Amino acid sequence: MKIYNARYLDNNQRFIVAIITGFIAAILFGSLYGLITSFIHVSFSAMFVAVGYGVASVIKYFGKGVHTRFMVVGAIMTTFAIFLGDMMSIYSVPKFASLLLSGNFSFIGIFFVAWLRSMASADVSGILSLAFRLIGIYIGYTQSVIL
Repeated sequence: MKIYNARYLDNNQRFIVAIITGFIAAILFGSLYGLITSFIHVSFSAMFVAVGYGVASVIKYFGKGVHTRFMVVGAIMTTFAIFLGDMMSIYSVPKFASLLLSGNFSFIGIFFVAWLRSMASADVSGILSLAFRLIGIYIGYTQSVIL
C-alpha cells in the first residue's frame, strides 16, 4: 500500500508524478487560456503569469520536490501550456480540434516557426508579449519546488 501514499514515494517516483501531473496541468491551463482568448479575441498578458503559477502549483503540490529538475519540468510545462494556448487562440477552437482529430500534425511545426517569428518581432507589443511569456515561464520555473 506504500505506492498509493505520496509520503512513501521516493524522489524518482515523485519526479515521475510531477511530470505527469505537470503535463495534465499544462494541457488544462493552456486550453483554458486558449479558450478565453479565442472567444473574446483579446490576449491578456497577465494570463501567462497565471498559467505559469497554476502549472507550478500543481507540480509543487503533487511532486513535492526540492531539486532543480522539478524546476526545469515547471518551466518546460509552462512553455508547453503557453504554446498550446497560443495555438488554440490563433486557430479557432473547432478548427484546432479538427486539425488534431485529422491526424495531420504538420500544422504544429508550421505554427511553431510562425510563433517563433512573431516572438522575434521588434515592435513594442511583441516585446511586451514576449516579456510576459518569459515572466510566466520564470514563475513556472521558480515556483515548482518546495522552499
